[in-house]
Amino acid sequence: MKTIKYIAFSFVLSSVFLTSCTAGDDNVDTEPPVVILNAPAEGAKLEAGKDIHFDMDLSDNEALGSYNVDIHNNFDGHNHGGGNHTHSLTVLHDDHDHDHDEENEGRTPFRFNRTWDDIYGKKNDHIHHHEIVIDKDAKRGKYHFVVKVVDKAGNQSMVFRNIEIVDPGNGSGHDHDHDHDHNH
Repeated sequence: MKTIKYIAFSFVLSSVFLTSCTAGDDNVDTEPPVVILNAPAEGAKLEAGKDIHFDMDLSDNEALGSYNVDIHNNFDGHNHGGGNHTHSLTVLHDDHDHDHDEENEGRTPFRFNRTWDDIYGKKNDHIHHHEIVIDKDAKRGKYHFVVKVVDKAGNQSMVFRNIEIVDPGNGSGHDHDHDHDHNH
């Protein structure tokens, strides 16, 4: 009889533990943040020596964590695919030899990579700033503008833009005579 009571008690106790573990899993945040990148636009021509008009809206079902901007050259013709959760690389062959381009002689490819965490804990935020400045001696050509947003739970979303760095005066531009803050 003791054995039956012991087995019954063990069964009830393990059911409680298994139920509590399973119930906790329902509260795990698996939803990635929503990113609406307003600027720069796809195909934007950004001027060397100028700042980049950066504008986006972010939201998350629980809480945002941080965002990262990565700008790198696309001289090899690669592209980014896979949507919000994966990042793959495909190299496309380009007949143009960018290393022997007289226009770009003496210039170095522009590279930018920075993470901001001032959105941490917020459910929504509007980001607008001009903190990213393209070197005046940046190699002209095609680049990728990649934004990665991570929420507090570690879920991430990525947005990719094809941009081009051009000579001053040849950009698709942004009027800098505007009247709003640049707090981010």
